[in-house]
Amino acid sequence: MAFAAKEDKEKLRIQFRKSIRHGYTKNAELDPVVSAPMLDTLEPKETCVVRVDSIQGRKRYWFTDRRVLCQHDRGMDELLRYQSVIKAHWMFRDLFTHRLPQLMTVGNNGSHLKTEHFDRLEIELQDGSTVVLDGLDQAIHPALHFFWWIIRSR
Repeated sequence: MAFAAKEDKEKLRIQFRKSIRHGYTKNAELDPVVSAPMLDTLEPKETCVVRVDSIQGRKRYWFTDRRVLCQHDRGMDELLRYQSVIKAHWMFRDLFTHRLPQLMTVGNNGSHLKTEHFDRLEIELQDGSTVVLDGLDQAIHPALHFFWWIIRSR
């Protein structure tokens, strides 16, 4: 577990560092300052690697070395643990099998779908549940590539 957390931490750093350095991702911060209430949420020896500020509402996603937490008005929730991720989908899990074909039959070309949801991820977990990360803005790219790396490496 410690080895996987170390690898995940380094991969997160690499993905986000590249994107931030090139100026693509402006709503993410590497090695963010962690407040006292946030420290209470962390597990022993857990480290916050990246914080992504959602552009939808007042949410923050905290990518640690082992999980993703979501900070919102009501507090903090654990969204997922990296070890439980089995699939990661850009926008929607059923984009090509259900959503897009359904839009096309209505006479719409579906172009608004990408405009409205380009920064959304659906993550499937081992227990059959799905977690949605939305409002990621350009942090979508390093986040998606990180999840794809997790899936391939496990």
